[in-house]
Amino acid sequence: MSGALRYFTRSRHESGPARTQTPPRHHFVATPVLLGCLLVAGVLAAMLKLFVRGPVQMSDALAFGAVIVLGEALRITLPGGRDNAPLAATAGLGYALTTSIGGRPAMWGPVQVIVVVAVAAVIGSVPQAIAGRPAPIGYLVRRIGVTGIVAWLLRTVLAPEIATATRTELLLLLSAMAILALLMDPALAAVFATSSGYYATGSLLSHSEYGDSSVEHGRPAESAAAPRTSLRRLLDTWFEECVATARICPAVAALSVAVALAADPLGLWVLPIAAAPVLVMQRALRRYSAIRATYQQTIRALSRMTDLAGYTDPGHARRVCRLALAIGRDLDLTEPELLDLEYAALLHDIGQLSLADPLPGGATVLATPWVAAEVAARGAEVVRETGVLDRVARVLEAQPLSYRAQLAVSEAAVGEDEAIGDESERRAAAILRVANDFEDLRTAEPGPSAHVSALARIRRGIGDPYDPRAVESLTRLVSVE
Repeated sequence: MSGALRYFTRSRHESGPARTQTPPRHHFVATPVLLGCLLVAGVLAAMLKLFVRGPVQMSDALAFGAVIVLGEALRITLPGGRDNAPLAATAGLGYALTTSIGGRPAMWGPVQVIVVVAVAAVIGSVPQAIAGRPAPIGYLVRRIGVTGIVAWLLRTVLAPEIATATRTELLLLLSAMAILALLMDPALAAVFATSSGYYATGSLLSHSEYGDSSVEHGRPAESAAAPRTSLRRLLDTWFEECVATARICPAVAALSVAVALAADPLGLWVLPIAAAPVLVMQRALRRYSAIRATYQQTIRALSRMTDLAGYTDPGHARRVCRLALAIGRDLDLTEPELLDLEYAALLHDIGQLSLADPLPGGATVLATPWVAAEVAARGAEVVRETGVLDRVARVLEAQPLSYRAQLAVSEAAVGEDEAIGDESERRAAAILRVANDFEDLRTAEPGPSAHVSALARIRRGIGDPYDPRAVESLTRLVSVE
């Protein structure tokens, strides 16, 4: 989930009764489960129709299917928790786009394409499932659905144009279909990301150690006072998906067109020839993902230094991080912004190691302003030494500033003050301050009503030290009466 999204959207487990119940959010699109059921019904209907009519050119179907099986068995997880199988996608889309192979016309229709891709994808997912990495429903829907739509358009709607097309016109048509697939796949991923079933109901604090595995998928229901624009969220998510897969999807689209065009002179030899560069690219992506995962694990390990040194309560950084991410997601921060917020929340107390004497309970909200600013500055210096987390360092520097001070700086600098950062960094700093101060206040006076009094104190600071939007989001998350 790279990063922030993966960290906050692993699995959903309900534990303990909710303090208050809010109705589940209804979506304007079908859920992945519903689309998965429709896909299964469609694949079964296609298999029945293919059984009645009989498959054609079975050797070609088996060859393409075998490559798809191999590609799915070698499926990788990109940063952000995105499953991807470049080899399977190239072979599947290439099978849908191929109009002639080995000097003879490709006679298979969209029904056979759907059946071959679906059966091969399911078979190839078995080794992954055995290894504990089953293919998500949304992933299979995207893989089979996009390929089926492209095959139907090319082999049914555009069949007359394909029959009379010149070589150049054929190249343009196939390229247009590949670009369409390139856009549809992240679009479906965005639909699933914005309609992934129900969000968690009830109070975030009704679960032990809020933000632990019990409510990692939680997000408050939308209120009438703060309506969301579903279409805007969908478009934003689609753009994020396009950016996240920009390293791989264009290459898959280009190679699938190359497979379709080269299949005529090369026959089935085109498959191993095209597979070689895809496997090289996939190996590089796997190493890149492993490095990113190790990098994030290192940052999370560093966040425990203040706990081990006795400067903060155990688990403080983790709780602040997950609460900040919950607020950030509720306020529709983008995935890169959430990743910066995650790193800043995990490392926000690292500057306390420079203090001669630990703060009581590690609560910076109870410290004097100059001590809080010193902690933030020292932490920013440490983070900036990495050479790659400059945005996170600026978020840490801006965290001690009050909301009113940040507004004044924003109006004076108009986004040009690198010491404070741009608008997204100031927004992340405001969210981090709300999450950290709430956690400090909640643990400073433990008790059954600690979160009630902590939220009340936070709400009294709306507009001066605290961003009103972040406080209202916190209120929805905490859901106290």
